[in-house]
Amino acid sequence: MTRLSIIATAIMVAVVSAPAHTAAPEAPALYATGPFSPRTATTSLSVHERTAFALLEGILQSVESYVHANGCPTTAVSLPLEVYSDAFGSPNIVGDASLGNAPDVFRLEAVADNAGSFRGQHIDVKQMVLPVLHFINGKLTANYVGRMTYNSANNMMVGNMAVDTIGINGQLNSFTGYVVKDFYKGEDNRQTGGDNELFLILDWGLQFLSKESYPVEKYWQRSKVRRSDAGEGKTAFVKDRLVGVTKCRIAAALSGLNQPDIFWQSGTLKISLVAPADPVPEFIAIPSPSP
Repeated sequence: MTRLSIIATAIMVAVVSAPAHTAAPEAPALYATGPFSPRTATTSLSVHERTAFALLEGILQSVESYVHANGCPTTAVSLPLEVYSDAFGSPNIVGDASLGNAPDVFRLEAVADNAGSFRGQHIDVKQMVLPVLHFINGKLTANYVGRMTYNSANNMMVGNMAVDTIGINGQLNSFTGYVVKDFYKGEDNRQTGGDNELFLILDWGLQFLSKESYPVEKYWQRSKVRRSDAGEGKTAFVKDRLVGVTKCRIAAALSGLNQPDIFWQSGTLKISLVAPADPVPEFIAIPSPSP
């Protein structure tokens, strides 16, 4: 066989054996036809919902740092989670979130900007002063600070954060994270035999995590929210690792109050070795409201 034939055969084998993921990815079906219509995309998120979602983002981003520093557990880890925000305070709406059980606990607090900007709203999130030491699943976590910003249509939120997490070398590692989310309403599909999903708020977005100012991981994030509406409110935030060492899913599932003037829900946050394409039981557990 000539040298040219050998090269040609090698190229043919390489092409045939090339994995399918080398093809350029297509647009997600959700966005295949372009942006949502304003009627679907413009949501009615309340200030206490915006504050609660900002706190959830802060919690999940901090857990991403924990995962990068300590690895995704081969045996799933579940931690208790509670998020609270009300509209009773003046002049600012406030909220707080707690992950874990004392003394192994990580706590955040949030304050909503009340400047009344017609462009949107900032939500500032920071680690609570007490307890003095905070832990995520036994690992020291410190110095969290973040800002989540919503637009006036309540259909986009961008956020940045910084947090320090102890890693396998016993030293605190500095992480930063950036997220972009877009919210949209469910649709009324009753005329086609489906459900009335107008009471659902959904979200789709991406995030990346940096260590010492250099990008290290990327996550796909989704959420599904059903307001109380004379029943039990439910909230699920799910993040799947797209770029990193292994597959990993971080999922928060909460239930309780989400109604005018208050968001108060509790549940669990689960870290598991799950692939992005795997079913999401946290979403399945949030059925459409009855017509």
